[in-house]
Amino acid sequence: MLALRSLFMACLCLLAGTQAFAGNALANPKIRVGTAAAYPPITFLNNGKVSGIEGALAAKLSTDTGKDFSFSVMPWSELLPALERGEIDMIMSGMSITDERAKHVDFSHSYLNVGQMAIIRVADAGSLNSPTQLLQPTVRIGYVSDTTGAAFVKQVSNLTQTVAFSSIQPALKALMAGEIDAVVHDSVTSWNVDKDPQYRNLMSLRRPLTEEKLAWAVSKQQQPLLQLLNEQVTKMKQDGSLNDVINTWIPVRVSVE
Repeated sequence: MLALRSLFMACLCLLAGTQAFAGNALANPKIRVGTAAAYPPITFLNNGKVSGIEGALAAKLSTDTGKDFSFSVMPWSELLPALERGEIDMIMSGMSITDERAKHVDFSHSYLNVGQMAIIRVADAGSLNSPTQLLQPTVRIGYVSDTTGAAFVKQVSNLTQTVAFSSIQPALKALMAGEIDAVVHDSVTSWNVDKDPQYRNLMSLRRPLTEEKLAWAVSKQQQPLLQLLNEQVTKMKQDGSLNDVINTWIPVRVSVE
C-alpha cells in the first residue's frame, strides 16, 4: 500500500513538473515556432529548410539567446489556432498586427513596416495605374485568405468580383493567366515580384493602400517569451543587425522602428 501511494505521489509530481515545463516556453531549450513558409522573401522553403527574413532572424535569436528556435511548417490558416492550442510557442510568418488578432495572441515589437499594394499585369498599366481605377466593381481582385489583404478587399464595398486564394503563388499564377486583373497583397511581395524574373509580365503599383506592422505572435500565456523577444528586437534595432538581415533579403529601402 505504501509503495502504491509513493508511486501515486511520484506520478503527481511528474505531472506537475510537466505542466510547469509546458507552461513556460523558456523552460524548454527548444522554442516551437510556427510558419507558413509561403511568403518569400519573408519566409519560404529552400531545399526543405525555412529561409528568408524569418529564417535568418530565428537563427540570430538562437545564437543570441542560446535557445533553439525550431520551425514547424503549416498552412497559414492553422497558425493562430495552433498557437492558441499550445502546439507551438510563437509564430514567425510575416504576420501583421491587427486588433482582431491581438484579442487572441500577444505581439512582439514590430520588426518591419509594410502596407498592402496592388500587383497587376504590365499590359494593364495604362488602365489600372491608380487605386481609383483599380478599386472598381468590374475589376477582378485576388487576395490571400485570412490576411490583412483579404480584410482590405472585403471592406471596400464596391468590389464585387473578388477571388480568394490559399497563398500568394496561386494568386500570382492566376493573374498571369488572365483569370483575375489584380492581386492585393503586402508591399514585401510587391517588391519581390518587381525583381523576380519569373514575374516579368507583372508589376506593382507601388502605392500603399494601407499601413501595417509585421511582428511575431506569442501565446498570451507566454509572457516571459514575449519579454525576451521584445528585448531581442530592441537590441537588433539598436545594433543595426535587424536592418542588415532585412536589407539582405529586400534590397529596397524600407522603414523599421
